[in-house]
Amino acid sequence: MQKWIFLATLITGWLLWSCNDIEKKTISNEEAVTLLTESVTAYDLFSSIQDEAFQRGDVVENSLKSATKQNDTYPRLKVEPSDLTTWPKTITINYGSEEIEGIDQRMRKGSIIINANNFASVPNASWEITFDEYYQDGYKIEGTQTIQNKGLNSSNHPEYSCKVEDGAITSPDGKQFRFEQQTIREWISGYDTHLVLSGDTEDFCDDEYLISGSHSGISSHGYLYEMSTKQDLHINVCCRWIMEGILSVTLPDNDLNCQINYRPSSETGDLCNNQAVFTIFEEQTPITLP
Repeated sequence: MQKWIFLATLITGWLLWSCNDIEKKTISNEEAVTLLTESVTAYDLFSSIQDEAFQRGDVVENSLKSATKQNDTYPRLKVEPSDLTTWPKTITINYGSEEIEGIDQRMRKGSIIINANNFASVPNASWEITFDEYYQDGYKIEGTQTIQNKGLNSSNHPEYSCKVEDGAITSPDGKQFRFEQQTIREWISGYDTHLVLSGDTEDFCDDEYLISGSHSGISSHGYLYEMSTKQDLHINVCCRWIMEGILSVTLPDNDLNCQINYRPSSETGDLCNNQAVFTIFEEQTPITLP
């Protein structure tokens, strides 16, 4: 009996040692670079989806107010009920089965579906965005994105809360990573000009935001991460990449703190560029973003 107790104790101790060894496993530099690249890709994709939804929502609002017929070319816009007074409404933005390019130079196919309780410009309006076989720049997007108009902030800028739940992104090469988000978007420029009214692309491309908040996700290698803004992210809707800002990244299950620094214009000469710096294991790694 004592022999069996000794063996059981030995096996239990070995299992505990093995589990502790697994828990202390440190992510490799290559895996960390992949995690950070996927996290900023997810962040960028969902941010541009909000911009695209708002633009198409403006088209719907204008067509309803002016009683004009929707264009039959892609993207096709469908709103139900098709009036100005009945809410909630379902707005479907259908890009078709072949990729088409938007004025923001992003490629899209599939559908964005918006369940709205009012037009996005109205304070307290809430939009729930889901997807039907939706692809952007070759990435398949799934999940639920909820946007609420918070009204004007202390700077008299429109402000929106944005939440992403069950976000899943599948890359063109078949790798899947997950993303959750809770952020505040302050519309700092371009909120008083409208592409739909003027027909001038500049009235879309002058839209700029500051974004702050928290994010989390799981990389394609299975690593859980948490992310927060250390310096607000500055974006322009016609720039493919975040222009400035700093994100802090931690891995709860691993001994690692990272940082993503979107290079300021003083270093590159151009605010809109695909350059960033990842700080991993206290070493800086210049990155060209996808």
